[in-house]
Amino acid sequence: MNEKKEMSFSQKLFWALGQSTGRQFITALVSTYILVFLTDIFGVAAGAAGVIMTAATIWDAINDPIIGNIADRTKSHWGSYRPYLLFVPLPLAVAAVLLFAAPHLSPAGKVVYAAVLYVCYGMLLTALEIPYTAILPTLSKNDMEKNDVISIATFISSVMILIVSSFTTNLVAVLGGDDPEKGYMILVAIGAVLMCITSWCAFAKCKEKYVTDTTKKEPVGKSLKKLFKVKEMYPMLLFWCTGCILFQLIMTSSVFYCMYYLMNPALIATYMLVISVSGMVGVMALMPVILRLLKGNLKKAVTYTQAICIVCNLILFFVGGKSLPALYILTAICSAFATMTNAFRPMTVVGMTEYVAKTTGEQLNGTISAIGGFSYKCGTAISSAILAGVLAATGYIAGAIGQQPEAVLTGINAVRFLAPMAATILYIIFIQFYPEKSPENI
Repeated sequence: MNEKKEMSFSQKLFWALGQSTGRQFITALVSTYILVFLTDIFGVAAGAAGVIMTAATIWDAINDPIIGNIADRTKSHWGSYRPYLLFVPLPLAVAAVLLFAAPHLSPAGKVVYAAVLYVCYGMLLTALEIPYTAILPTLSKNDMEKNDVISIATFISSVMILIVSSFTTNLVAVLGGDDPEKGYMILVAIGAVLMCITSWCAFAKCKEKYVTDTTKKEPVGKSLKKLFKVKEMYPMLLFWCTGCILFQLIMTSSVFYCMYYLMNPALIATYMLVISVSGMVGVMALMPVILRLLKGNLKKAVTYTQAICIVCNLILFFVGGKSLPALYILTAICSAFATMTNAFRPMTVVGMTEYVAKTTGEQLNGTISAIGGFSYKCGTAISSAILAGVLAATGYIAGAIGQQPEAVLTGINAVRFLAPMAATILYIIFIQFYPEKSPENI
């Protein structure tokens, strides 16, 4: 392992800030609140909202490898990936704000509007996320240094998730008054401005060091064919996908869990605060200790930490709605370890980037980042489909707190705890196929 420190403090800081502040603010807002915004505020039926989110995310996932290959083949005096940090943030900011604009349209018009904006938002987000992840391996070859930077970024992400998940309803009320549509739009605009500033700062500081000749890059089909000759890519795709499923289900279902299962919307802020704070503690305090005790062995780290989540979720399914102290305590323990999935994914993406480079002899940073994004988007689509599908199938009534059919309550409880538990079991299975060592050392 290369122990040489290759990244300056400013590079570490601005990469972490660009990765995890404004962009994470927006993605957390969309992933956690877009479904309840579309159904309860904009007026889109739950089934239609689920179809929009699922179809748009699947399309977004399909074009991820294309965008990744384009990024790999980009040639400019700024490098392959840096130009995207400069040019993409502004149009992405506009799309995110318009997604929460909620104009007064007919029911069919609302569906079309939401679908178009959600697709645009997803594609622009991909065009920023993929180059951003791909640029990290070009800054340093020191594995521990990159993992430390990712841990810092994950901590900052946790802060953004804490703010968004815990205080969105309060911030919307303050910013919009009696108009929640206005409140949401102003809130996402704040995140959009922050995203532009931090992305442009990262563009200025994160200059690519380890680059390859873009003129020799192959078409996307040939790159993918070569990539998937590496047999470890298949289980890692599933690993990244299930990691997204379990985390997204936790965040999106928690809002519905507080509103309709516990029948107390006032608990949203407190409950999401428990999830976010414990997640920050897990990522910043527990995970570094665990990784160092296990000498960086990600297989063991994932297996040990996520096994705790399985036990907590199983207990919470039966007792979560009966005792608030038990709900908060067990949720805090579970979230401290479940949030680590946000760091495990980029760590393994970077690890697979280097593994594939040594296996195939070709650097495919953007393509692998895109594949990671593809699996993550598939996980997002699946998690959205699960929650929206369960709501539609069980007879969900938008805004009817305390009046939901029993089937809806059972479904929400299952989506909140049993579905993440099942995904976590798969998550542990798939990490066993991760190549801890480079080919030359196997």
